[in-house]
Amino acid sequence: MTDQDAEPACLRFDEAKSFSDNCRTFLASLEKVDADMAIILRDNWAALIAVVREGERDSKARGEFNSKVASALDSLLKSAKPNGAA
Repeated sequence: MTDQDAEPACLRFDEAKSFSDNCRTFLASLEKVDADMAIILRDNWAALIAVVREGERDSKARGEFNSKVASALDSLLKSAKPNGAA
């Protein structure tokens, strides 16, 4: 986490904005708290959106999203370890 002591922003979706605009606002808010996680979520946004279509959840899409995020987290962890660390 970028700043564990950061005060979480109070975010409310604005009904006057489009879904896409609200999503951008959410990601910008998340970036202030945890930039790495915001990048992972932004990079996998299309996979996340595919999880629910027309009110129906797609378990296969959810599994694919989870797998992509897990891989990104593993890569982040590997890059954070000093050379030679196990």
